[in-house]
Amino acid sequence: MTKESLERKIRNLLRKELKPTEAKEIISKLKFFVNFNKEYGDFSTNLVFLLEKISPEKKDEIILKIESKFRNYFREIRIINNYLNFYFSDFYFLKNFRMMFKDIKNSLSSKMGRNRKVIIDYVSANPTGPLTLGNARGAVIGDTMANILKLNGFRVIKEYYINDRGNQIETLGKTILAHLGYLKWEDNFYQGIYLKEIAEKIKKLINIEKQSYEKIGQIVANFILKNHIKPSLKKFGTLHNLFLKESELYRKNFDERVLKILEKKGLIEKREGATFLLLTKIGEHKDEVLIKSNGEPTYFFSDILHYYYKFFIQKSIIEILIVASDHLDHTRRLKKALTIFGIKNYQFQPIVYQFVHLTKGEEVLKMSKRRGIFITLDELMREIPTGIIRFFFLQKSPEMTIELDLEQIRQQSEKNPYWYAQYAYVRLNSIIKKTRLSKIVKIDPQAIWKEVSNLEIAKELMADIIKFKEILILTAQEKKPNLIIEFLNQFCQKIHSLYEREKILPSPHRVAFVVFLRNFLEFVFNLLEIKPLQKI
Repeated sequence: MTKESLERKIRNLLRKELKPTEAKEIISKLKFFVNFNKEYGDFSTNLVFLLEKISPEKKDEIILKIESKFRNYFREIRIINNYLNFYFSDFYFLKNFRMMFKDIKNSLSSKMGRNRKVIIDYVSANPTGPLTLGNARGAVIGDTMANILKLNGFRVIKEYYINDRGNQIETLGKTILAHLGYLKWEDNFYQGIYLKEIAEKIKKLINIEKQSYEKIGQIVANFILKNHIKPSLKKFGTLHNLFLKESELYRKNFDERVLKILEKKGLIEKREGATFLLLTKIGEHKDEVLIKSNGEPTYFFSDILHYYYKFFIQKSIIEILIVASDHLDHTRRLKKALTIFGIKNYQFQPIVYQFVHLTKGEEVLKMSKRRGIFITLDELMREIPTGIIRFFFLQKSPEMTIELDLEQIRQQSEKNPYWYAQYAYVRLNSIIKKTRLSKIVKIDPQAIWKEVSNLEIAKELMADIIKFKEILILTAQEKKPNLIIEFLNQFCQKIHSLYEREKILPSPHRVAFVVFLRNFLEFVFNLLEIKPLQKI
């Protein structure tokens, strides 16, 4: 009995027992919740409040029918503070334990995605320099969301979009020429010693003097992508399925195709040599430049081409764009522009994350890629293991800023949530090693549950594992992978409580339950692309 199936069946019951107008009103306001405070049950709903307000004469009768209909799944259904609270039954615990004991991954998966194609565009940093710790947050969010969406039945493609044309690439080319002494240095050029080193290498590969600024910039961008960005991503554990170049969209004349569509809809206007998209006609407060007066397409136009290509050529059903908060207004206007082509709001789903602030004591270090002042991902990985980076970058919701204190996250203590979670896994492993019981396939799950079900902490852990499926679905819907970390933190507290309070070693069945818990915890770590530690 998942929360979804409970919702569906109660809605059907209301349609059957109430007048159509009353049922419709209640269903429109009906909400269900997953609880992790055992006092309030495992699931709860605001149904009692709604019945008292809309159909008070039917309240008691409907609650009695709910109790009768679901008595196999819930040992008790109780009203607390006008909420109806559901408490899992022993039958339901055993049913889920048998299923999860056999296959944790399959038991926690869902068909919510219905095999729909989802392309996640993330990291996609401009190829003008190495990846930074800010890019790393996008990588962590993207990797985790890809894993969760796959588990929920989506076909996921992980894309890196390469901005390899336009003003920034031309500036990159000029920067290289300035480093080599062919141009006078300008303030808007990219700084950083890495470009001076790259310039010397590029000089040996091509005839610099015979190339345009943009061509030099593209060669350098490809060099940075191959020798700096891709190796860093691989070392970090972020592997994209697809690398798509912006220049390819223009080479295939998608710009002409899209402009014709917009012209037919009467949404194009020329002003002082520039081409504008008339977004004011569809509710925006200002129009947007697509092509500058010098003939150069804007970022905004390129992004329209990009998503036109993805929806209508790649046949993507849902697009998830993961970008930093300085792109917030851009993504909002882009979402509006895509409606011109019939793209529904649910199809384009931006995840906009806040920046990472690196702190050193009370000092917040300011960073700028163009000025050459930044912490690279490689430098961060040399200081901190990737698992810790991933854990801390997922602790907060994407829209919240992360303050990263290097000294604090290095501490191996229970005050550090990463080490606290890893220590829970290590403790489970230590029990298993002492008994040498590493495989549980031949042990009867019913016998295991019969022995451990008298432990209150075992029931609490099992209830959490059952409800983890709801967390995975909610994460896929809300695009907030921090929910997994929040679950992991409270789950590991209970693991430590089990270790400290209960005698495990004398019973093979209890050890088998520990193996089950260890396997579940490993599954959660793998979802987060974090390697569980065997010892600390």
